[in-house]
This record gives sequence, structure tokens and C-alpha cells, in this order.
Amino acid sequence: METPSTTPFPSESDRDEGVEPGGAAQPILAVIITTAVLYFARDILIPLAVASLLAVIFSPIASRLDRFVGSLVSSVLVVVTAVMFIAGIGYFLTIELTSVAVQITDYTDNIAAKITALRGSTPEWLQRIEDGVKDVEQRLQKPAIKPKRSTPSTVIQVPSTDSGLEQVIRPTLPILSGMVEGLFIMVLFFFLLHGRKDLRDRLVRLTARVRITLSAEGIATAAGAVGHYLLLFSVTNVGYGVAIGSAMWLLGLPNPALWGAIAALFRFIPYVGVPVAALLPAFVAFAVFPGWSKSLQVLGSFVIADQVVGYCVEPFLIGRGIGLSPLALLVSAMFWSWLWGLPGLLLATSLTACLKVAGDYIPALGFLAILLGAEGALEDCDDYYRSLLELDVSGAQNIAIRYCDKHGLEPTFDNVLIPAVSLAGDERIENHISQENQRLINDTTVALVKELGDRFRKPRTAARLRILGICAPGEVHRLGLQMLLELLRRAGAAANLLDESKSPDEIREFVKRYAPDLVFISCTMAECVPAAAELVRCLKVDSPGLTIICGGRGAWSEGAELLKAGASQICESRSDVRRSVRLYALWRSVSRSAGFGQQHFRGKGPTDDVPRDAVESSSGAPGQQS
Repeated sequence: METPSTTPFPSESDRDEGVEPGGAAQPILAVIITTAVLYFARDILIPLAVASLLAVIFSPIASRLDRFVGSLVSSVLVVVTAVMFIAGIGYFLTIELTSVAVQITDYTDNIAAKITALRGSTPEWLQRIEDGVKDVEQRLQKPAIKPKRSTPSTVIQVPSTDSGLEQVIRPTLPILSGMVEGLFIMVLFFFLLHGRKDLRDRLVRLTARVRITLSAEGIATAAGAVGHYLLLFSVTNVGYGVAIGSAMWLLGLPNPALWGAIAALFRFIPYVGVPVAALLPAFVAFAVFPGWSKSLQVLGSFVIADQVVGYCVEPFLIGRGIGLSPLALLVSAMFWSWLWGLPGLLLATSLTACLKVAGDYIPALGFLAILLGAEGALEDCDDYYRSLLELDVSGAQNIAIRYCDKHGLEPTFDNVLIPAVSLAGDERIENHISQENQRLINDTTVALVKELGDRFRKPRTAARLRILGICAPGEVHRLGLQMLLELLRRAGAAANLLDESKSPDEIREFVKRYAPDLVFISCTMAECVPAAAELVRCLKVDSPGLTIICGGRGAWSEGAELLKAGASQICESRSDVRRSVRLYALWRSVSRSAGFGQQHFRGKGPTDDVPRDAVESSSGAPGQQS
């Protein structure tokens, strides 16, 4: 059974200890240092970021090819194809832009005529404002001072010290630098793609050393989510470019393939990419065609196609995506363009997506999911915990109830109540909250479990499975057991929780009178296992046919002792207990229908799963809590 880790209260003398100095300034200092490193190491980090993003985008394709040609061949094929495609786009854009620049010079007369027409159609009031501004500028200018006559100076030409070889190499240095950087990206892309599984395992071991919760499955899921999103987003942008190229061809604009490629490339820039991409073809239409209709049609084509893709194609192809906030995308574009220039602007959306997913799967980076996510109004554990710290009990209850109505009872336990209680225990250890705060959180949560369970009550039926929950003698953690019983009540069982203040003799007497079908004993503390084993032994003496299930971390660690005492089964988690209860209900139903006696099961670990309606068919409405 899963129970929250509630830590014993520190002594009263611990309250006056201050919070660790400098705790609030550490995140700000970390952001400043990270930004400085990103800026000064951009020559190294930009190629690394490009190669990493390419590896993430093409990982789904490489994984599919691995099944047929192996990891090495699939990585080579993907890298070669991607590099050839990107190089082809770069060469195509260079040639086509040069061609457009040459073509524009043939339409200088048309451009001059339109500019003259614009000046002639200027309204009178605007012309007066322009004349007034020019007059003020002339009055503010100081009278020119006549320069004194000076003797002509003699210019002595100093011969250049550069050799002929240096004069030839200097203009080619930027080209060579770009080629070396591109080769470096290509090689790095190959190694990241080919060794992605090894890198994942290394990252897991590294995070384990620094005590960050991260699993190989989590990394694979996160990488898959980012890769799937970026791949589909790239396909969508290519489709947008094809649509724009077709529209420009229908409008008769020269070089329609160029405008389609520019549109696909610039759509990676959030919000401002499409308007910027539309400016150059609109200017070409302004220069080539008479009138203004073609320019307006070009701008309209870009805007309409973007809206169709954004609101019709992307929701169907990509779905919800990864939940990026529009404001976060815009701020991210500004930040990365300031940090890395044009490469940062083109990589802004991809980098933001990676950071958002990292915040979803890495607890230490959870703040990134909050800052970059689109679900800003979602109320969860943090809102519940904060409301209780502010002594707003009714507000915290409303948050839990709304979450329960939207997501269900068990997700509310797992995502809101248990994390809040665990966080309160951790915060109390570090002396960040008082003992009264922790007690209020625990008491409110215990009351909420009962209140939320009442919202899912089921009508009574004739046959009910009677379950009695008992905390082991000396056990102080009862919240997990209470949650388990509420979930069993929701399934239709008559599940009762025995008061933890009762002595072992009182527990034995109550079990005799209540005559349950199942007894569940919760033991999360290892030091309580001997007392739990003694209680099991006594209950089996009183009722030899009684089925007893034990659960909790303590019971799981010392399961042999409890099984020897007479326990039927030891369960590690809440789901294991519910599977065992369903199996017991099915066995009881079968044995009753066949006229056999009651059967029992023994062992340590989860049992085979059975249909979920087994409990419901053998049990009725939940009983009242003792």
C-alpha cells in the first residue's frame, strides 16, 4: 500500500532556527551565470544545440529504421539525407535570392513611378506637418562655419605588409569557417543519433549521482515527445511552404519556389516569422506589377494560409502538442535572438519545447513547465499546499474538490493530497514551516479523504464484501490506508477503518463482533512489524479462516515474518491490494456458487489480475467509518 511519507515533528527548539541564508538569491544567481555561459560560449553551444535538435527531431525516424538495417546504417542514412536536404535548401536560397536581386533592378522605373504617385497623393494636412518638421529642423541647425584655408597635405602611400597569399585567403575565411562549423555539426549529429541510447544511460547515472529523480523511461518518453512534436511541426511548416509557393505561382509572382522555402523556414519563428517572410515577396509584387492589388494578395495569402494551418491542420496533425504558452514562445524568441542572434531566433521554438518537456519530466526543472506551459490556470498540489499555508482551509478544500470532479478520486489522492503531505514533511524537516502548519495540512487532508470519498458513493446491493482496515500497533501513518479504503468503498465494498487508538485486545474483540471477510493491516514502519506479526497471530487464533492482507513499506521489507504469523499475502502498493481484493471477491463468488468452502491465497507480491467488476458483483455500498 502506498502511504505518504509523513516525518515525525522536530522538537520545539528547532522552530527558531533561521532559513539558510542566500536561499532566495541562489536561483537568480544561477540564471545570471547560465545566461553568461550561453552568451560567451555561443560559438560552441550553437553547433551543439543545432546537432542536438536535429538528433531529437530525427530520432523517431532512426528508431524505425533500426529494425530493418541496424543502428549504424540507419544513423548514416538519416544524417546523410538530412545534411543533403539542408545543404540543398541553403544552396537554393542563395541562388534564388541572387536572382531576385538582379530582377528587381529591371523594375526601377515602376518603383520610382509608384513612389512619386505616393508623394503626389499625400493629404494636405500631412504635407503641412512634413513642411513644419522640416522648418523646425532648419531653424535648429547652426549656421555653417566657413572652413579656414589650409595648405594641401601630402599623402604618402604605405605599401601593404600583407602578402599575396594572405590577401587571397582573407576573403575566404568566413566561408571556410562556415564549412568547418557545418562539418562539425554533421559529425556531432551522427554521434548523438547513433549513441542516443548510451547517452540516455549516462544521463541517468549522472542524475542519480546528483540525486535528481530521472529514469531511462522518463528520458525516452521526453525525447520521444519532443522529437514527435518537432518532426510534425517541421512537416507542417513544409506543407505551409508548399501552399505559399503554389499561391505565389497562381498569382504570377516570379520565383514562387523561393517564397515557399522562405515561408517554411520563417514559420519556425513564432508569431513574427510569417509577417517577416511576407515582406520580401510583397515588395517584389510592388516592384513588378502595376497597382497595389498583387501586393495585398500576397500578404493575404500568407496570413490566410497561416491561419488555416494553425487552426485546422496543426490541431488535427499535432493535436495538443506539448502545451507551450504563446507568451512564453514570444518571450523565448526575444531572449534567444538577443543571446544568439538569427540562429537563436530560428531555434527558439525548438529550444523552448525541449525546456518545457524537461520541466515536465525532471522534478528539479519543474519551474520551467510552470513558466513555459499553457496550463497556467490549472490548480494542483502547489495551489492546495499554498492555500493551507495561508490558513485558507475552505479554499484548499475547493481546489481538491474541483480537481476531483475533473480528474477523479484516485488522481486527486496521487497528484494533490499525497504530494502536499509529503512536501509538508520535507518542509518541516528543513524548518521552513511550523509544526502547527504541518498539523493543519495533515488534519485537513485526512478530513478531505472522507469528504471526497462520499462524493462517489454507490447504492447498496444485497451482497457486500466486508473489509476492515487496521493500523499496526504503534503505526502513526494512517492516511494511505484511509485512501485505500475510500477507493474500495467506491468499488462497492463495505470498508471500515478501525480507530488507531484501540489496543490489541480491543481490536481482537471488534474483529470477532464485526466478522469481516478481509482484514487489511497497514504497517509502513519497520519497527512496528513485530507488533503487527503478533496481532496477525492473535487474529488467526481467534478466527482461523480469516483472510489477512498486510501492506506498506515495513510489511514488505519484513514479509516473511508476517507470512509466518499467518498473513495470507503481503502487498507492496495500493494497486496490489486492490488486485488481491478483486481476486478474493471472485474466489468467494465462485466458491459460493459451487458450494465449496472458502479458499485462501498465500504469498508475497501481486496476484494475477481479474475483472474489475469482481468486487462490485460481490459487494455493496460502502460502510460507515468507525
